[in-house]
Amino acid sequence: MTLDEACVAFLSHCRVKNLSPHSIRAYAIDLREFELFAGAATLVTAVDRHLLRRYLAHLMDTRKLKETSVRRRIACLKVMFRWLELDEVIETSPFHRLDARVRLPRRLPRSLTNDEARRLQSAAAARAGITGRLTVAKVERAARRASLDDLTALLAVEVLLCTGLRVGELASVTVDDIDLAEGVITVNGKGSRQRRVFLPDPELRALLTSYLGARARTAHGTDHLLVTAQGAAFTQHIRKLVRETAEAAALARRVTPHMLRHTAATQLLENGLDIRFVQRLLGHQSISTTEGYTTVTDTSLRTSITEARARAAGGTRR
Repeated sequence: MTLDEACVAFLSHCRVKNLSPHSIRAYAIDLREFELFAGAATLVTAVDRHLLRRYLAHLMDTRKLKETSVRRRIACLKVMFRWLELDEVIETSPFHRLDARVRLPRRLPRSLTNDEARRLQSAAAARAGITGRLTVAKVERAARRASLDDLTALLAVEVLLCTGLRVGELASVTVDDIDLAEGVITVNGKGSRQRRVFLPDPELRALLTSYLGARARTAHGTDHLLVTAQGAAFTQHIRKLVRETAEAAALARRVTPHMLRHTAATQLLENGLDIRFVQRLLGHQSISTTEGYTTVTDTSLRTSITEARARAAGGTRR
């Protein structure tokens, strides 16, 4: 079997296993890159540790890809060759006894400060013509006057900060996924794992209700929750709305939807929510992923203590 034939067969296997279209597209891109390096006509039995080491060096030294990108490409190949081994196409995966691990520098999740989050929310509300604190009455009035894009920006910012959804998850939410009576959104997350997130604030539920009304008045031809006048609001459009809103709020750094996910998690932990509940809310398979946020809250604690001690020292010096 050639490498090209193996890649085609493996992607078909992934479709049968009901992997998400996003995962299959990512696998296809990564496998195609390896084919271009090794040669599509290369036999899979000819792929050995030496070739894989050269490919790893190519990704890191020639392509100069980020560690995360290299690790994703290697992980994709490892999965395919493991499948070929289990399917008895090859006797042993070339990854056996090969240390192809790419060690990532530890990076803390980037989140907004409480002040930055408030300013972002205020800017999103201002886009929809709302000033001051969000209330049910203001939301209902704005829904009759604001443009659909401005309402989409407001709803996206509020939902991301409340639920910690991934931007792809928010873009995939359909009208049928929403239970307004319970204030619940059913989310189809990574690995086709389903979970429920909650909208506890009456103002946010009112915003969602009003948005559905405004949405129904627009010819969009899609069942996705977030829409534009042309159709579904995809991830790039949501990123654009968040970026524009952050610029309107005069935030000094570039803000992404994923930062709002980090902000939601950090705020919940700082306010005492059990880490297991945060894990479930975010859809993390492993609690070790969620534990990354405890380092952020420790950093916040250290900063708060330092500032408090500085104030105390200033007071004793008077």
